[in-house]
Amino acid sequence: MENKGNLNLLRKEITSTQVILIVLVTILLSAGGMIININSNNKSFNQNLQNTSALITRLYSFTKNMTQTELCVYMDSVVSSLSDVDIFSIVDKNNTRIYHTHHQLINTQYDGDHPDFSIKRSDYFTEDSTGPSGPQRRTYSAVYDEDGNYQGFIMTIQLKTSMRSVTIRTILLFLVVTIVAILIELAVCATISKKIKKEFLRFTEDFEGTKFLVDSMRANNHDFTNKLHVILGLIQIGEYEKAQNYIQNISIIQRETVTFVMHNIENSSLAALLIGKIARASECNVKFSLKENSCYKEKDIDIPSEALVTITGNLIDNALDAMNRSHKECKELSIGIYSKPGDLLLIVQDSGPGIPKDIREAIFEKGFSTKGKGRGLGLYHTKQLILSLGGEIFVESQVGKGSCFTVKLKRD
Repeated sequence: MENKGNLNLLRKEITSTQVILIVLVTILLSAGGMIININSNNKSFNQNLQNTSALITRLYSFTKNMTQTELCVYMDSVVSSLSDVDIFSIVDKNNTRIYHTHHQLINTQYDGDHPDFSIKRSDYFTEDSTGPSGPQRRTYSAVYDEDGNYQGFIMTIQLKTSMRSVTIRTILLFLVVTIVAILIELAVCATISKKIKKEFLRFTEDFEGTKFLVDSMRANNHDFTNKLHVILGLIQIGEYEKAQNYIQNISIIQRETVTFVMHNIENSSLAALLIGKIARASECNVKFSLKENSCYKEKDIDIPSEALVTITGNLIDNALDAMNRSHKECKELSIGIYSKPGDLLLIVQDSGPGIPKDIREAIFEKGFSTKGKGRGLGLYHTKQLILSLGGEIFVESQVGKGSCFTVKLKRD
């Protein structure tokens, strides 16, 4: 059980480590992608402003003969089709705004800083600045006539609030994608973990079955040694016929017992447990019997082998311990196991000293024992395990005659 606990702990640690690594890697990849995307957006802001300025500069060359009103109508239609520009302005060489997105500023003086294109010829200039509308990114584009003379500049502006909204949308998008990716990965991880757990349980059940088989072999070996001593004694005193009959009887009983258990109990771990307990009962001078109509089919009810073995083994050990304290010459232990679709009934009946009525309920309490200090955990843990499986346990007893424990389990 300790080895199994260590294996189970190791499996949980591997699963939790796997989940943590998946989440961390996903977050790191998402954060890296988000940073790259935000930097790309910043570059695209500059490029969009420059492209817009270049477009307006070319279109402006067709507006020389337009009146102020016609220019406003024309530029309004152009600006309305641009989604990446918040503010747009055309300033002549005298720093007078001949067009502005906010019409009230048309024909007003532009008194802000701007590149001196009349001294240093350049196509574009982009900078971060602060204007009446708040922090912004500006791109200036110079306007020249056919002779190359400076005529003014065009200014396209994107407000930092608009840029931040794009950045926030990008972050939210990556957060949603990250959460969805993590949920999908966790779902896949859970599916894989279930498969691993299933294989792990099958392995541990095989391990437990092997362990009980080994215990059975040890008990049978001890019992077999006792029988050899009987046979040797009969031979030494010259009772050859009795020795022969004894050998035939124990051979028949052993073969019939093992055959009956293996034929009626499909679960190998439980079958191995019962065979081992039969041998132990023989050592304790207890007649062990499995009721003739006992039958357990694994397809009837889904109960973990470990739980089934623990419940049955603890109840049998409790019965054998009780009969060891009894002074009766005839000691009997009877086991009944019955399964049908969705139900399991387990009966363990002994001819021990019985349980006084005033302590029958207390025997399932943690720490209660009639065997001395430091005991009293077997029946407590057995009941807790049965309750965790959605079952129930009952006890009937008569002092001087024996006790009967009944376990009922139901599973969908």
